[in-house]
Amino acid sequence: MNISPRTKLVGLIGHPVEHSLSPKLHNTLYQKYGLDYVYLAFDIAPDDIAKAVEAFKTLSFRGFNVTIPHKEKIVRFLDWLDTEAAIIGAVNTVKVEDGKLMGYNTDGMGFVSSLKRRGITLKDKIVLVLGAGGSAKAICVYLLKEGVKELYIHNRTRERALALIKQLKRFFPGVRLDYLAEENIGDVRPHLVVNTTPLGMWPHTHLMPIENYDFLPGMTVVDIVYNPVETAFLKKAKQAGCMAINGLDMLVGQALKAIEIWTGVKMDFDEAIRILIEGDKFLL
Repeated sequence: MNISPRTKLVGLIGHPVEHSLSPKLHNTLYQKYGLDYVYLAFDIAPDDIAKAVEAFKTLSFRGFNVTIPHKEKIVRFLDWLDTEAAIIGAVNTVKVEDGKLMGYNTDGMGFVSSLKRRGITLKDKIVLVLGAGGSAKAICVYLLKEGVKELYIHNRTRERALALIKQLKRFFPGVRLDYLAEENIGDVRPHLVVNTTPLGMWPHTHLMPIENYDFLPGMTVVDIVYNPVETAFLKKAKQAGCMAINGLDMLVGQALKAIEIWTGVKMDFDEAIRILIEGDKFLL
């Protein structure tokens, strides 16, 4: 990679970020596509978001991604939101243009694309979502747009889950949306289970989003965590005969959309996957 004064800067803010594969993913694609960009990751404490935003503008960054736990808090620092991000109330991609910050959310798009690539249909399905944060909001909106029949949310903080359900019902009034306490999770037999929490992410790989869950053969189980590529949650699901999907496809899908927003270059998903496999077999 040849970095010069003309090289354009993009990056990531989160807390923590040392586990992130995004710098390797983005920089590999920029190099292969001949884009003069470099992607950097910054560990930003929750109280320092405002300082980070000002620094990005001062340093002429073209944009940045936003990950846990900043996806909702970043919204109040932005000058504009696209429609989807406004509905979701969380942002994972920011474009800096003429000193203005424009917010987007590509998480849900990447998630649904990862399922469609495997031939999984969502219409009229029953879904259980674990978590009620920024990623959960994005994924739920896209699941509902695809026509799921029932959507259940479990979160360790009940009030946060109920607030998300209330918000979703405003836009999708005809769908069954309910909260499930841990003791009632077994009452529902979903076609799809999605972990949107960071539980099980490196370095705390032993943690599970829910304990003692009875997976059934034929279920599709997705964990948006991608480091490790097989979490304890996915391992247990696979042992029960489920289709287990990690977060790498979603990571790549949302990254390609972010690159398009920042650079105007639209990359082919399969070609991007091929480049990444060739560039770093450990990554994919």
